Amino acid sequence: MTMRWRLLAICSAENWQVVESAMTNWSMEVTWCATVQKARRRLRRGNYGLVFCEGRLSDGTYKDVIQLLGPKLGQTRVIVLSDVHKEDCFDEAIKMGVFDLIPASFNRTDVQWIFMHAIQGHPRRQTIPEVISANATSLPTWSRR
Repeated sequence: MTMRWRLLAICSAENWQVVESAMTNWSMEVTWCATVQKARRRLRRGNYGLVFCEGRLSDGTYKDVIQLLGPKLGQTRVIVLSDVHKEDCFDEAIKMGVFDLIPASFNRTDVQWIFMHAIQGHPRRQTIPEVISANATSLPTWSRR
């Protein structure tokens, strides 16, 4: 039996149009809201396998959405639309349980690619120190000094 994914998009109407067009031919229930408050109501009513969330919303941030998910975070892939391109912001989001981040200048192909990875069970993105640590043993000895 194929699992039908449920996506909650918490974003502006403009970004919603991109997400909705990217998901047009996917067998996925897609729901939209624009605020943390409305997301709270949606999340109380049901479980979502995917949450697409803008980094900053009119009444909060993706961090508020992470808190709303609470114990459901383990079963939910959260993808954050971020206009911040700093390593420490990226690492902080990943450590909080975010699956991945998409740069603010995204398009429908970006959305499809990241959602495909999320629903296929790929592991979450790693923090910069995790990547460095995982690759440290394969580096030449001169580069580890």
